[in-house]
Amino acid sequence: MRAADDQSVAKAHFTGAQSCASSSCHGGGAGHNESLIFERKDRHAVAAGILAKGTSLRIAEALGITGDPSLSAQCTVCHSPMQAVPAERLVKGFSADRGVSCESCHGAAEKWRLFHTRKDVTYQQIVGEGLRDMHEFYGRANVCVACHLNLDEPLRKAGHPELHFELDGQSLAQPPHYKDARPSLGPRSWLTGQAVALRELSWKLKGERNEELAARWKALVWLLRKMESGRKELADGGDFAAAENAADRFARAASRTVWTSSQVMALLKEYAAAHAEFGDEKIAKLEHRRRAEVIMPAISRLWAAWKKEGGVASPDFEPALDAAFRIARDQEDFEPSKFAVALQELEKVLGR
Repeated sequence: MRAADDQSVAKAHFTGAQSCASSSCHGGGAGHNESLIFERKDRHAVAAGILAKGTSLRIAEALGITGDPSLSAQCTVCHSPMQAVPAERLVKGFSADRGVSCESCHGAAEKWRLFHTRKDVTYQQIVGEGLRDMHEFYGRANVCVACHLNLDEPLRKAGHPELHFELDGQSLAQPPHYKDARPSLGPRSWLTGQAVALRELSWKLKGERNEELAARWKALVWLLRKMESGRKELADGGDFAAAENAADRFARAASRTVWTSSQVMALLKEYAAAHAEFGDEKIAKLEHRRRAEVIMPAISRLWAAWKKEGGVASPDFEPALDAAFRIARDQEDFEPSKFAVALQELEKVLGR
């Protein structure tokens, strides 16, 4: 097999989603229906379609885009990335897929498509032929984060919704078209994604001053430093270049960490106990709100992992979780004191 940096791999052709969707491959019955699940149930498949309607049209107008926004590179870079692939990189007779399709995530398939299901071929050999490694969460987060977190300032000012990246919950929000029975996947996915998000925010803040982004950055540092591994790796300061490198190391380690149920519950209790910090008036209200934005998905994903691994689930927790989420999402009128009360209720439930 060729090395991953072989030029023939780097210039491999894209074969199109239809090349994956035959009934003998990923468009068949149970166990071979990944393509069908993706096309019918995953919003990525229709990402290009939303560009020509509603809010997208208003954003396009504010950006000064004339004509169909689904043909503008400012929009298709994330909503239909195959549109940017040069014609010479497409197999003969293939027009670029619209939306976010198979090769948008898994890479150009020419070199590995015909043998990637063979039992006598290792996964690393397939990766060596150009398959993008999404098995480990570090690689998966790197594929997803660019479009699910980074937002250029002109787009934000034009009305594009703010982007937040949380790998575990966002992955499960789309019906998974794969099966993975490895243990403690939820916490690994969540933590890796948050570390990668911190890395990306650190990179962006190296080149621009942005109060909103800086508050999000501080909130993520605060969240991750509540773990012993986070305190060891991440400094509680404003050196964005150092944080970028540290967050990347942390993400790589997190993607390999296997959690125990007791570790999941311990961190759940640690986060719920943070209610006292939301009464600190020395911290700006914006930073309190950003902390609430990151701690609630953390608690949600850890709670889901606790239940999945067989932990006893109190019936009182879900209503308390929903109540805390509602307060955290109230961006215009967020009240740290109210959120503190909601977190304290979660702590009480966990202690029962």
